[in-house]
Amino acid sequence: MQLWLKLLFSYLAVICATLILAVGGISGAQHVKDSFNKVNREVIPHLLALKDLRYAGLRIVSSSMEYAFLTTVTGEEHGKRRGDARQEEVRLIEEGRERFLISLAACRTMLAQGRKPHPIERTGKALLAASRDYLAVVDARSSSRRLLDAKERFERAEQEFLKEVNSAHDQEMGTLGRHVAGTFESLTSALKLLAVLSIVAIIGALASGLAISLSISRRMRLLKEAALQVAAGRRDIVLPVTAHDEITSVSMCFNAMVERLREYDSELDAANSYLDSVIATMPEALTVVSGDGMILDVNRATELMFGYAREELVGRPFADLFLERHRGEALVATVTASAGLVEEEAMLSSRDGRQLHVSLSATMLDHNGAKERFLCLSHDVTKRKQAEQEVHNLAYFDQLTGLANRTLFYDRTAQALARCRRYGEFFAILFFDLDHFKDVNDTMGHHAGDALLQLVVHRISGIVRASDTFARLGGDEFAILCSSVTGPEGAATLAEKLLALVKDPFEVDGRQIYTGASIGIVLFPEDGSDIATLLKNADLAMYAAKGAGGNQYQFFSETLNMKAQERAAIERALREALEKEQISVHYQPQIQLKTGRVVAMEALARWYDENLGAVAPARFIPVAEQTGLIRELGAWVLKTACAQCKQWHLNGHPIAISVNVSIKQVMQEDFSEMVVETLLETGLEPRFLDLELTESMLMDNAAESVALLRMFKSLGVKISIDDFGTGYSSLSYMKNFSVDRIKIDQSFVRDITIREDAAGIVKAIVAIGHSMGVTVIAEGVESKEEEAKLRACHCDEVQGYLYARPMPAAEAEAYLRATDRSIS
Repeated sequence: MQLWLKLLFSYLAVICATLILAVGGISGAQHVKDSFNKVNREVIPHLLALKDLRYAGLRIVSSSMEYAFLTTVTGEEHGKRRGDARQEEVRLIEEGRERFLISLAACRTMLAQGRKPHPIERTGKALLAASRDYLAVVDARSSSRRLLDAKERFERAEQEFLKEVNSAHDQEMGTLGRHVAGTFESLTSALKLLAVLSIVAIIGALASGLAISLSISRRMRLLKEAALQVAAGRRDIVLPVTAHDEITSVSMCFNAMVERLREYDSELDAANSYLDSVIATMPEALTVVSGDGMILDVNRATELMFGYAREELVGRPFADLFLERHRGEALVATVTASAGLVEEEAMLSSRDGRQLHVSLSATMLDHNGAKERFLCLSHDVTKRKQAEQEVHNLAYFDQLTGLANRTLFYDRTAQALARCRRYGEFFAILFFDLDHFKDVNDTMGHHAGDALLQLVVHRISGIVRASDTFARLGGDEFAILCSSVTGPEGAATLAEKLLALVKDPFEVDGRQIYTGASIGIVLFPEDGSDIATLLKNADLAMYAAKGAGGNQYQFFSETLNMKAQERAAIERALREALEKEQISVHYQPQIQLKTGRVVAMEALARWYDENLGAVAPARFIPVAEQTGLIRELGAWVLKTACAQCKQWHLNGHPIAISVNVSIKQVMQEDFSEMVVETLLETGLEPRFLDLELTESMLMDNAAESVALLRMFKSLGVKISIDDFGTGYSSLSYMKNFSVDRIKIDQSFVRDITIREDAAGIVKAIVAIGHSMGVTVIAEGVESKEEEAKLRACHCDEVQGYLYARPMPAAEAEAYLRATDRSIS
């Protein structure tokens, strides 16, 4: 039989018992209801009517007595007040008679019920008659005897009336008591019946439910025991299928579930085997670490990386693998406290003592809702770090002497400037080169010159403090950034020691070489507030020392530099030249090495003044920047160059135009708007405009530069980095700039044929540029040898006197036509 039928029978039994209880309860309740209805319908109204009649009779009696009293009392002073009281009593008597008659009629209806009049009616009417007689005797002012008789009759009528009313009231109360007793008896009988029926119904329901429960619980117990065994891991459980009810269906489903679990176990075993093979063969070292920092498991790559067997690593503290144990402990604490991925690099050590630079990625594992362990992937980046260090050394250190190069020196000087500006300190720069060094190269060869440089550096390094920076800026030019001097005297003392060291001979290739040093000294902030000014003034001081015979030092002073006067003259003349449009734009071609085709023209401002003659850009551009004239000058050059480029396009020469931009222009708030307006006005497409920004300018304003370059890139304007390799921190920041082209500084090109390190730097710069997907151009190419070297370095484009000097627009167009004819 199906379970639902069994349960239905049980429910029917309970329903029947409930119906019996309901019928008995309803019957008893109906009997009690009838009793209460009879009391409410018959007894209660009688009692209320008798109460009203009694009250009305007593009111007539009290008012009549009061009236008689007021009438018989003598005294003229109270006459008026007594008359008002009598009138009030007359009114109360009349009201009492009306209410009495109404109540009497109600009692007659209830008590007589069509039969002969009830004694209450007779005594009530007698009371009314006695009241009237008494009041008539009082009003007639009869004798006292007659008044007394009338009063006695009135009192007897009152007593008889009250007697009948009380008698009727007692009869009704007796009736009420009998009804209450009957109702209580009916209620008691109904409760007893309900109790009996309840007991019978409960026993019946329990019996039927128990029978059904016992039939179900036995089979459910078997099902539970089987489920527990399956949960414990057994997969050979099969439940018997004997009946045709729901439990049988559950048993069949259970058997199917166990079969499916057997299949899942097989699939899980296969997946685990596959995962184990993946973990065992993956190239990254995988380590499972407990929350307290102990190694729980490792893969094969971990064994190979560190040289330990798995058994040696499991159970060992993870921090033991770190070169600095506290770093490992800190990593464990960070990972266990973090909800996400933790990545960092650290130095670890292998079994044979090798130091490994490892990139670590660790994250907590959620195991059954509890984070008790974490997974750590270790990737050996030692070779990459070594390569980065090599690139760093190429970028920041001189390959011949091991000293800081120009880039690092600029970086250290910038830091010193920032520190001294903040704290009001000062520093000195000793800028020097070797006397007669060119003679050594010419007579003994460049290898001898290199050896001499190494010997000089080795000797001078002994007097340079660790807090100072000793740098080779190029060729035989050196600089010492002295952050520890306390005044000019300290700088002079260091210069004297340096002169004494280089004065003694050096032995190169078995020959005694005598040289000296010409030293220029500048102090911050007296001699300049920025790197360029300080080095410029130091260079002036150095040449002053060299001009004085060499092998001496010279402090910078205004007598060495007439630049201030020259700058004022240039400023006046430049303002006039801008007003009269005396500035011209010349163009120098930029050549694609592979094809020889002109891909762009660089716009260069040229100025000839009647008094000053031909003024080089290096002289008037700084003046324009310092005086604010760069805004007007830059806008005019940009507009002229864009218009000329557009004209070349119309003439069949689809080349780009390259325009140099200074830091003063870039920092103008409306610079970008000015560029857009110029493009719209001239009709030049943005992709043909290439803005050249110096590397040092970008580095000095890194955050602003990133935003500016991205803005120009969104417009389609190309961006080039000029003088690449001369700035500081360039390699570390290059990835942040979205540039299209980098221009190798001519100082590297100039040395590419004579110095191996220069060729290496150029090759490295080209490789960096190509790895970033940008074009590399070299400027200042003046010989075929330099061009050949640049081809060997896979440089993309070149520019220099070898191909063409800067020329006016008409000559540049003629050059374009000639180049097109020669290529075609």
